[in-house]
Amino acid sequence: MMVPKCDILADIGTDHGYVLIELIKSGKIQKGIASDNKKEPLGIAKKNSREEGVFESMEFRLGEGFQTLKPHEACGAVVAGMGGILTRDILKESQNVLKHMDFILLQPAQNPEMLRKYLYEGPYDILGEDLIREDRRFYEYILVRYNENPEKRRGNLGDYQIGECLLESGHELLNDLLASKLAETEGILGKMDLNSENARIRKEKLTDQIKAFKEIEKCLNK
Repeated sequence: MMVPKCDILADIGTDHGYVLIELIKSGKIQKGIASDNKKEPLGIAKKNSREEGVFESMEFRLGEGFQTLKPHEACGAVVAGMGGILTRDILKESQNVLKHMDFILLQPAQNPEMLRKYLYEGPYDILGEDLIREDRRFYEYILVRYNENPEKRRGNLGDYQIGECLLESGHELLNDLLASKLAETEGILGKMDLNSENARIRKEKLTDQIKAFKEIEKCLNK
């Protein structure tokens, strides 16, 4: 995981605490703040941290998003496994905390394009992006830092479906990701009922996305 080395890391939506446990054991962070809005997974995270011998290096907090943190408590944060829209909304509500962090690592489970649009157009520097595949599933990671005057970035092809950093680096999994997104989009388009105006508008958007994906493929395979 592309987490920069730091002293204290917050994991928002920690679930069972495995991210922080592994980062502490590897020496990448000194302390972890495990935050979740549900008691049960937080309790399991406590149990796991004891079993792995890192309980004393972790704190456990119950609450929504970054509401469990005060400014300057952590030098970085991870928000992984939530939908892109929810992640975006959490970031919007948390700028008083985020602006004091060195980085935030994001891994949207769905709708990465909605999160990217906000990040690329909003008060963030994009520090890097990565792509991992496990079995048939792709995991997209976006490393950012809050900045009220960010470097201006162009809107990327595919309606923010593909990360600009991934395009620039020519990531080795990019062709596979494109093929997956293209097949998914074509599948949705093929099943659509076009009897309403909203459906016809949606069809135009999906058609534009397919065209953009194919343009990216053409550029990558020159």
